[in-house]
Amino acid sequence: MIQLLDFLQSKELRFTKADAFEDIQEGYIGLDAMLKALPHNATDELRLRTKEEIENLNNECFVSCWHLSSSESLAMWKIYGIHNFSIALVSDVDRVMSLGEAYCKVSPVSGVMGEVIYDNYIVDAKANVNVIGLPTGYPSSVLTLFMKANAYNYEREWRLVLHKSKADEKALTVKINDLEDFVDAIYVSPEAPDWMVESIKRLLCEQFKLPNIKVSRSPLSKHFGI
Repeated sequence: MIQLLDFLQSKELRFTKADAFEDIQEGYIGLDAMLKALPHNATDELRLRTKEEIENLNNECFVSCWHLSSSESLAMWKIYGIHNFSIALVSDVDRVMSLGEAYCKVSPVSGVMGEVIYDNYIVDAKANVNVIGLPTGYPSSVLTLFMKANAYNYEREWRLVLHKSKADEKALTVKINDLEDFVDAIYVSPEAPDWMVESIKRLLCEQFKLPNIKVSRSPLSKHFGI
């Protein structure tokens, strides 16, 4: 709820710095694979420089993460909606892409967007560099931020990554001009009480004057007898 209020008041989409993710493999999981993919005659200096650049990436990249699906995921609610007061914002790829592209035109940042690639990057707690291929279609400079272990494939994640050289901010925020155009709907936790759903509806309509954003309890509530 606090994050929702902040989003409505600020009208900003927050991008988290990559080094703040809970998964300590974020941005590093493909490091060994990328080093292995260098030419056999690559110098030690090139290998060291590549390693340093990838390791520094998490300090300069900011990420907005989305669940890419036409339907909801019970696993996502259980893991990320850890209490009955959680909400999920619904938008679409085109709107998020347009937001990022507009921001890159007026700010000293570059942007890359796409689906996260899940594979057996880690086997027996070690990088599985012998059997994997590097994903294609992504700039090598941010490639590792689109590589995650199969254990996370339930996330079906799509990311917008903003890169800012020598960044010292903990997060970046991107202004949203029209919230009703950007947000299709707000789903409230499938285990949320009726009063919470009604309170959020009133909040949007009365305080923020956003009557066109649909608010409803998650359709998955039928699994909880609510």
